Formats: sequence, structure tokens, C-alpha cells
Amino acid sequence: MKNKLFLFSILILGTFASCSSDENSYDKEDTSVLPKTMSYNYPDFPEDNTKITITYAGNKIVSSVEDDSKTVFTYDGNMITKQIQYDIEGGKEIKDTEVSYSYENGKLKTRIIRELFSEDYPEGQYIYKTVYTHVSEAVITYVNYSINSDTKVETKSTDGTLTYNKGNLVKNELSGSPKSDRVYEYDAKNNPLKNILGFDLLLNEVSDYAKNNVTKETKSDNGTNVASYLTTYTYNEKGYPIKNTSFTSDGKTVEYEIEYTY
Repeated sequence: MKNKLFLFSILILGTFASCSSDENSYDKEDTSVLPKTMSYNYPDFPEDNTKITITYAGNKIVSSVEDDSKTVFTYDGNMITKQIQYDIEGGKEIKDTEVSYSYENGKLKTRIIRELFSEDYPEGQYIYKTVYTHVSEAVITYVNYSINSDTKVETKSTDGTLTYNKGNLVKNELSGSPKSDRVYEYDAKNNPLKNILGFDLLLNEVSDYAKNNVTKETKSDNGTNVASYLTTYTYNEKGYPIKNTSFTSDGKTVEYEIEYTY
């Protein structure tokens, strides 16, 4: 099922792929275009339908809110340094997850995720860390660790490689058993999140972020168990999606739909 948050995209291990030759046709348009709402519809799971409302300060995202959760973002200059997700219960905001980011030479260096806060674990009971190495403009490797909240010992879990082409992530190769690859194809229109300041620095951390919009995702495990997922779009006059429809691997069944307002 689709992850409804912008970030915390651990399960979305890659996005976006080859762009068509007219991919720059909208580059010079108004960069102030920002999504105000995103409404998710799940035909088979209507109880999960939700609407996300987003607030900004200029092009900086301040928060995203839905019925039962809220995510708040913190910046240092033009870089996002932290996001905190709160569960909303009985009108109260209860801290659920915190993600912090560090940068080196203007590029993402580390991501630390902390979950399940309590008096016994004020810094989170479950802690995960990702370290990024920028091999080139097109290739970034990463290593994932789990951190023992008591001893602070870091244990490597997986590693992978992100490959980019003209600003879009074209492949995410993740080690493990089985080894997992994700490859994506795009349209040449504007991604609804492209003008949010700082999202471009977070690599594959932001669910659905790219320069363009993914039209096909191909997943494979150890080169087998290949499955493809298609997404179609309806655009406004500026080339931004007002609706997308994503299908299951049979190419016929709608998995979810998203409608955008700007």
C-alpha cells in the first residue's frame, strides 16, 4: 500500500527513471507552484482514504497534516535538518518519529531515524542510521545501520547504490537476501513536489519526489520475480498533475489514486 507521508520512505526504495527528450519543456515556469492538498483514494481499502493539507513559508514546507497525524519540518538555511511526525489522538499530538539530517559540502551525509519515545527511551527505542557517499553527481552509495538504543552500538544491515540521470533517480540497487533492484520511467512533465525547497537534497528519502513523474516502476529480486507497476496522470495547464492513478502489477486494477490542488 502507498506510503502516505512525504518522507519516511524507507519502504519506497527508489524512484524515477528515464526521461523523454522534451523533459525540460517546463523548466522556466513559475517555481512558486506548490501542492496545497493531496487526497489519497484506495478503492480496495476505503478506510485508508485520507487528505493531506500542506503549509509553507515561501517555498519551505512547514507542516503536512492529515486526520490522525502531523509532520513538522525544520530548516537550516535552505536545507531540511529535521522532521518530526506526531500522532494525533484525542486532539493531542504525541511524538511518534523523528528524522534528522546532516550535510557535507551541501550534500546529504547522514540520516538518523528515531522511533517509539518514552520515559525509558527519551531518544527513541528504535534508531536507524543511513550514511551516504557521493561518488559522483550521478552515483551515490549508502549504508544502513541499526543502532542499539542502550549500548549505542551500530550494526550494518544493508547497503545500496542510487543512480541519477538529469536530476532523476533512475535506479536503486539494494543489497540483501534477496538483492532488490528498483528501476523507474518518467513522463516529461512537472513533479508536484519539485518546487519544495530542500527536497532535492534528500535523495530517495522523499516519497514521490523527482523532477518529473514516474510512469512505470519495475521491481526485481535477484534478477527474478520481476513485476512492473504503471501510473497515469491528468495534468493542469502548467504541466503539473492534478490526478494520478497507480495500478497493480496486472496493469488493470487500480491500487490508489492521488488528487492534487495547488
